[in-house]
Amino acid sequence: MPSFVKGGGNTAPFGPREYLRSTREFLTNSATFAASTFPEVTIDGEKEKILQPGMALAKITSGDDAGKVGVFQVGATDGRADVDNLVGLNDTFLPYQLKDGDHEVAVVYGCVAVKDWCTQLDSSGAVIKITEAVADGLRGGQSLEVKFN
Repeated sequence: MPSFVKGGGNTAPFGPREYLRSTREFLTNSATFAASTFPEVTIDGEKEKILQPGMALAKITSGDDAGKVGVFQVGATDGRADVDNLVGLNDTFLPYQLKDGDHEVAVVYGCVAVKDWCTQLDSSGAVIKITEAVADGLRGGQSLEVKFN
C-alpha cells in the first residue's frame, strides 16, 4: 500500500542563492566557465560541483584554461587571484553540470548586489563571503558597474 512520509527523506537541501538587491536592471555578458578550476563538495555522500549565483568571477590568464573564467580564488596562480582580472558576478546556477566539463555562464557586470550574499573561494577552495578587496575590485574595475548595499 502507498504511504507518505512528511519531510521527503534525508537529503541535504540546496538550490540557487540570491545575491541581487533587485532583478529589475542588471547587465550581463556570457563567458565560458572552466570546470577544472572549481572544487568538488560532498553532498549526501556524492561528489558534486555546484556553481552558485553571486560568486565573483575572474579571467584566467595562464594555463590550459586561459581566456575562460573561474571563481576568484585567493592564491590561485592562473590569474584568478588578481582583482584586476575580475569580470563580474556569476548569475548561472549549475548544480551538477560542471562534472561534465566547461559551461557557458552569465556574468553580471552591472547591478546592485548585497555584498554579504556574494562569495569567492579561499586558498583551500572553500566558499567564503567576498573580501573588501574583491568588492572594491568589482566596484571600480574596468567596465564593471557593480554596486553594493
